[in-house]
Amino acid sequence: MNKINIILLLLVLASAFAVVTVQDRSRQFFIALDKAQKGENLLNEDFSRLKLAQARLSNHQLILDASARQGLHSPTLAETQMLAAPQAVK
Repeated sequence: MNKINIILLLLVLASAFAVVTVQDRSRQFFIALDKAQKGENLLNEDFSRLKLAQARLSNHQLILDASARQGLHSPTLAETQMLAAPQAVK
C-alpha cells in the first residue's frame, strides 16, 4: 500500500507541475495576443490617417492651386513629341 501512495503522490506532483506550466504558457500567449491587438489598432489608426491625408491631397482644386503657384501648365500640342517604340531584338 505504501508503494501505491508514493506512485500516486508522484503522479499528483507531475500533474500539478503540468497544470502550472500550461497556465504560464497560456498567460504568455494572452500577453502576446494583447500586444498584437494593440499593434493592430495602431496600424488601423495610421491607415485611417493616411487615407484621410490622401483624400485631402487628391483634391482637384488643391492640385490646380499648387500648379498655378509653381507656374506649371498642361503641355500644348507643339510641346508634345511622339517617340517610336524600340524594336524587339531577335
